[in-house]
Amino acid sequence: PMTASNKAAGYSGGRPGTAVAGGPAVAGGKGPAPPLRKKPEDGPDVAIKEHEAKCHELLEASSRAQVNKDWIRAVETAREACKRERQLARVRENAGMGDSQNLELAFATQLCLGNALEGNDQIADAMDTYTQIVKNKAFVGGGRVRVNMGNVYFNQKDYQKAIKMYRMAIDQVPANQRWLRMKITRNVAMAFIRMGQYVDAANTLGEIMDNEPDVHTGFQLVVCHYAVGDKDKMKRAFIALLKLRAYESDELDEDGGEDGGLHGAGATRRGATADDVLGDDGLRQMMREKQLEARRKILQAAKLIGPKIAANEELGYEFLLEEMHAHGYEFLANELEMEQALAHLRGRGANFEEGKRALKEFEKKEHALKARAATNLSFLYFAEGDFENAEKYADMSVESNRYDASALVNKGNCMLQRGDMEGARDCYLEAVGVEADCVDAIYNLGLVNKRLEQYQDALVNFRKVISIIPNDPEATWQLADVCELMGNRSMAIKQFDLLHARLPTDPGVLARLGALHAAAGDEAKALQCYNESHRVYPPNIPVIEWLGTYHAQQRAYEKAHEFFAFASEVKPRDTKWPLLAASCQRRAGKLADALETYKSVHARNPDHAECLRHIVNILTDLGRTSEAAEYDEKLSAAESRGAGSFSGGGDALSAVETQKPLIGRAKLEMPEGGLPPDEESPHAPETPGKALNQSVMSDEFGMGGVLDDELLPGM
Repeated sequence: PMTASNKAAGYSGGRPGTAVAGGPAVAGGKGPAPPLRKKPEDGPDVAIKEHEAKCHELLEASSRAQVNKDWIRAVETAREACKRERQLARVRENAGMGDSQNLELAFATQLCLGNALEGNDQIADAMDTYTQIVKNKAFVGGGRVRVNMGNVYFNQKDYQKAIKMYRMAIDQVPANQRWLRMKITRNVAMAFIRMGQYVDAANTLGEIMDNEPDVHTGFQLVVCHYAVGDKDKMKRAFIALLKLRAYESDELDEDGGEDGGLHGAGATRRGATADDVLGDDGLRQMMREKQLEARRKILQAAKLIGPKIAANEELGYEFLLEEMHAHGYEFLANELEMEQALAHLRGRGANFEEGKRALKEFEKKEHALKARAATNLSFLYFAEGDFENAEKYADMSVESNRYDASALVNKGNCMLQRGDMEGARDCYLEAVGVEADCVDAIYNLGLVNKRLEQYQDALVNFRKVISIIPNDPEATWQLADVCELMGNRSMAIKQFDLLHARLPTDPGVLARLGALHAAAGDEAKALQCYNESHRVYPPNIPVIEWLGTYHAQQRAYEKAHEFFAFASEVKPRDTKWPLLAASCQRRAGKLADALETYKSVHARNPDHAECLRHIVNILTDLGRTSEAAEYDEKLSAAESRGAGSFSGGGDALSAVETQKPLIGRAKLEMPEGGLPPDEESPHAPETPGKALNQSVMSDEFGMGGVLDDELLPGM
């Protein structure tokens, strides 16, 4: 019988693994060939897509260059994007598709070019570009570009034109976009503030607060009312700022810390894990930053208006504290109380007792506030010389927060004051470990190392301070001093020269330079430095002594007499200086003048044997024997009582001439408050304290904690 054919099913009599053309693949075969690629169509749509893609690519490149502040590249790519966009428009027109122009792309390219030109300071070209956009009625919302034009005028300080452009831009914004209208209105208010028209600015900001209130606008409104001096409006604006509760959340705490966890101390393990996961959430971090910024603005506003809104500063702060507590800003209220306490310690009318009393109140408050108050109290007591209380509060602040560099510095200062240099060094090292750029700790560590004669370590410390605060005069002084102690006189002179370049009228620096040059044998430079130091600050006795001694050694007795006579006026109770002045007169041959000087010394010190001896010698030389005999009797009586000093027949100048002029490391410093009352001279300046002797740096270590924002500035 006939059998059925199976070819229709794709089988054949061939070997396994083969297939008939057009049939399904057999196991082990290669299968059918892939379909042929379609040939791309040639037409205007392809060219349009290519131009649009290239235009978008250039726009992105220009935008990235603007973000990176590469304005030249931004302008070049923006111009190329505009060129591509025009080519695209021509392609559409040639294809008969002119009605389907991409206006959004044209607007974007021109706006990008205007921004790039403005960033590249091509203001005229940028304004031309913006004007073309505004005049093109086909652009939807092109009128908003007037905001950019207003910003250009604002930066040029042409505030009238800026306000005009802002208001024209507001007219172009639809009424339903109220938030945008208010943002542009705030630009108008900023222009009024720059013009000093605070009333107009306050009215404009008030309109914004009625429609779209925000923290920055509220803060600026407080500032405007402060500038006008309207106390009631300052209060109302501040209360409105508090009512915003900007960026606040019931989950966010009021600890004021950097992290501000979402949950309290009793959070479950599951909640803590969720908080850890959300800790890196970008939105949460942004909201936290905005919240902290809002708190800073509120605190700044309170500090600004607190002294002005009431009859006195205390009543003003009390009002603000009540409002903060009423609106739930407990943490900011505590911050303001700290500011109020520190306000008692500033200015000419500082009330230290009241400030200390207010700071002590923080001992009853939260842990963080207690630690900060203790740090300030320790610093204050140390500055006043009450080292016992200073150490007490330093211990308290360290116990409260072991990672507070200011507290550790204060603790080290107290230990150094009582002589525990090793303990002080450990505290300073720990403070540096907590805060690597804590200048106070590094500087004080250098002082400790210098006292311990570890000069190389001290050198490293002071150089570190100078690297953090370039040209710091105190660190430069100490660096030069350490170089001299190490025997490197040339480096010491170099450092003092640098300090002299920054403080050209500092008498202490000039005196140290003079001493170093004298020690190096360069008397000409030493004389120049000492003369300049004496010119700036005449009552400096060591400088006067060096100059007088130098001129006496040069046999310029009249010049030496001038310095010793001035020293006798500065130190009227010291008989050394009038005796030296009289000796100079005697060496210069002015016996009569010398006799009068000796007699004046004798009138103040009747039993001064050396003075009587010089009087007898001069009278004998002048031939006044009877008067000489009278003073000789007084001399015998004085010698029998052992009064005065005996120089073996010489005079006061003989001892001076045989010694070298004053050199060495004497810091030549005057008392901070000037000369004692009984030794003041009419030739001395009225205030010969730190104002005239700024860089005479004694090894004071009362710098602890001045980097803390809450500590006394400049103390």
